[in-house]
Amino acid sequence: MSLPPSPSPRRQASPSGQRRRRLRRFLTLTAIAVLVIGGGTVAVAAIRLSQNVTTVDLHPARTDEPPVVADFDGEFDVLLVGSDGRAGQGAQYGEGGDVEGSRNDVTLLLHVNESHDAATVISFPRDLLVDMPACTDPDSGKTWDAGHRVQFNESLARGGLGCVASTVTALTGIDLAYAAEITFTGVIDASNAVGGVPICFAGPIHDRHSGLEIPEAGTYDLSGEQALALLRSRYGVGDGSDLARISTQQVFLSSLVRTLRDQSTLTDPVKLYGIADAATRNMTLSTPLADLGTLASMAKVFSDLPLENIAFVSYPHLPAGDRVVPDEQAAAVLMERVKAGETVNISADHTGRGSELSAPSAPPSADPDEPTTPPDTETQPENLPGNIDGQSAAQDTCVRPYSG
Repeated sequence: MSLPPSPSPRRQASPSGQRRRRLRRFLTLTAIAVLVIGGGTVAVAAIRLSQNVTTVDLHPARTDEPPVVADFDGEFDVLLVGSDGRAGQGAQYGEGGDVEGSRNDVTLLLHVNESHDAATVISFPRDLLVDMPACTDPDSGKTWDAGHRVQFNESLARGGLGCVASTVTALTGIDLAYAAEITFTGVIDASNAVGGVPICFAGPIHDRHSGLEIPEAGTYDLSGEQALALLRSRYGVGDGSDLARISTQQVFLSSLVRTLRDQSTLTDPVKLYGIADAATRNMTLSTPLADLGTLASMAKVFSDLPLENIAFVSYPHLPAGDRVVPDEQAAAVLMERVKAGETVNISADHTGRGSELSAPSAPPSADPDEPTTPPDTETQPENLPGNIDGQSAAQDTCVRPYSG
C-alpha cells in the first residue's frame, strides 16, 4: 500500500533541525548495520568506497591484529553509535537547544556467536542512568571523572566512541575492539537506495512533532522523508516514550533486513553502490573495524545467518522517575545467554511499547471451541526475564499508534 497523495511530512509540519539530524544519523546507523547484516556482496561495495571512511583508536587502544576474511571463525561484537551532533544549532531547535559536542542518541551492540548461527542486537535507552567510567575527550584532552547515575547518552560527549565503548563494556562485560560512529546529515538517501521499506501500522498515526501521517491501518512502503518521520516519531507511537521509539526502530530494522534478503537488492549494483556510499561517506570506524578484511569477514558470516536467529532486544531496565536504570538481575540473565552463544527468543507478548505482531493468531491445530488460556506476559521463552522486549528479524510486526 502506498500513501495517498497528500502534503509531505516536511510541508505539513516544521520538524526541528536537531531532530532531523538525529534521525538521519539513525538511518546512517541502519545502513552500516546493513553492510554487515546484508552479506558479502554489500561488503564488496563498501570496499570500493573505503576511501570515505574515517578511523579512530578506541581508549584504551587495542593492539589485536584484525583477521583476514578466511580466518574469521569466532564470535565478534560490534558497537554501533548514532550521534545527534547538536553543537552550534541554537535554542530554536528545541529539546535542549545548543549542546556542545555530540551525544550517542542511538546505541546498538551487535553480538555474533562463535558458531555463526545466532546474533543479538541490544538497544540501550538514551535515558538510562548508569555508573559511567572515567573518560578523556580525544579532541580537547579534558578528563571526566567517573560518575554515578549519569545519563547514558552523555558518554559520547565525554570521551568519544571510546567512552561509549567503555560504558557498554561496564554494563555488559563485553570488551570491544570493533565500533562505528555515524554522524552525517544526508543519509535519508539510504532508505531511497533500497527502494523503500515496507512497514505495517496497526492504526492511523497523526504525529505533528515528527510529521508522520498514516491515514489508516495497513502496510506502507516508506522511504525518504516518510521513513525519517517514522524513525523520529516518539509522541505518535506506543505510550509516547523513548522506549516505544526503540521498538519502532526495531520494526524498521527487522523489515529492512528482510527487504535486503528477500529482494534483489544484493545483486543490484546501483542499489549496492547507493547503500555503501550513504553508509561510508560520513562515518568513523575503530581502527580494527576499518580493516577491509574484517568488514568482509563479518559480512560473509551474516550472509547465511537465519533471520529467526537474529534478535533485536532492549537492554533490561527499571523505571526511575522520568528516566530508567539498569535491571542488573535481568541484564545478567540476558548477557549469560548472549555470551553462551544461544539464540535469544522473545515472547510474542514482549514486542515492545511501540509495536505488536502483525497477525497474532491461534496455531493451526488449535480447536476453535476449546477455551484458551491468556498468555503469561510476565514470562519469556527459556525463562528469559519478562522485562526484556524485542523481536527477531523474521517476525512481521506493526507499529502501534499512540494510545495515551
